[in-house]
Amino acid sequence: MKMNEYVCAITTQQDLARKLGVSQVSVSRALRNQKGISERLRRRIMEEAEKAGYSVEATNFEARQMRNRACGRRQRTNVICATVTDEDDPFGFGGRLLRGIQRQAQDGGYEVIIVTRINGALPKIVMRRHVDGMARMLGDLEMASGVLPSPIPWVSVLYDVPGVDLVTVDNFASARELGRLLGQAGHRRVAFIGPDTHLAHERLAGLRAGLVEHGCTAPDDLVFMKRFACNYEPARELLTNLFSRRCSPEGSAGFSAIAAYNDFMAELAVRFAREKGLTVPEDLSVTGFDGVLPSRLPETIPLTTAVLPIEEMGAAAVSLLLWRLDNPGAPRRKLVLDAPVRQGASVAQLPVHP
Repeated sequence: MKMNEYVCAITTQQDLARKLGVSQVSVSRALRNQKGISERLRRRIMEEAEKAGYSVEATNFEARQMRNRACGRRQRTNVICATVTDEDDPFGFGGRLLRGIQRQAQDGGYEVIIVTRINGALPKIVMRRHVDGMARMLGDLEMASGVLPSPIPWVSVLYDVPGVDLVTVDNFASARELGRLLGQAGHRRVAFIGPDTHLAHERLAGLRAGLVEHGCTAPDDLVFMKRFACNYEPARELLTNLFSRRCSPEGSAGFSAIAAYNDFMAELAVRFAREKGLTVPEDLSVTGFDGVLPSRLPETIPLTTAVLPIEEMGAAAVSLLLWRLDNPGAPRRKLVLDAPVRQGASVAQLPVHP
């Protein structure tokens, strides 16, 4: 066998023995670092094995897979798949989530394969069950078109999918704290912008619950929601429609604060207000939700926002996934983490009128 023939074939111990003119027993002893052969022969065998790309671990794994398939069992790969977005931005949501996933997976003896886009079909490594499980950060598009069923266990991050284990935050409670803060600051009418999703409606409900405690409101005419609004152009469109309300001749149509679905939209609102000649927070207060650093929109002020424990969410997703692998028949689990409010410099205290 020529050396380049190894490239297109799976090399076996018999191939190595035939190539070197030695017994398979000698090859096996060399690869397993066992006694019974000379160091010179061991080096020859190891060098040839390296050229051929032979892996004892891979060969043993395939052998275990064959035995388990024969017995109706599935051998674990000790590899999981993570589907995330913006993983190249170390300060973005996906990059920080991935850090938590990788750290926890490594602690559990697992490796992580990263997939950044689903594009209408689950990765082949998932469909072929080449990984043990999956941690998934879903998006608005997949939720709108329908979540693809998976042949392996998986954990959802943030988005609640029926029958699937979930790691999320208490969106209602954190948004309620933001509503309380705005109400305490005297903001009687607060606008809300966000995507038309379950998460956004949950945060809106929490915001309203906090505002009403102080006699304040986020009325329907100041709520602007649209599918896929977390992208730049749709978000600008929402802000344009919202600010047309602020310029309305009817005084009751105005608002003194904007509560945004996430920090990206909040930072965009700050920039949009400046374009309109308004200063934040002197003329308009703005809150966000997620605590992601403003790596995409520079020159924004520190936001008052609810801070998601993103790395912790990634780690919790892996822990829950590994638990599921050990408990396949257990009832669905839902882990809810806290997202505390962090006060920045984007909310002003309004004067109290008698």
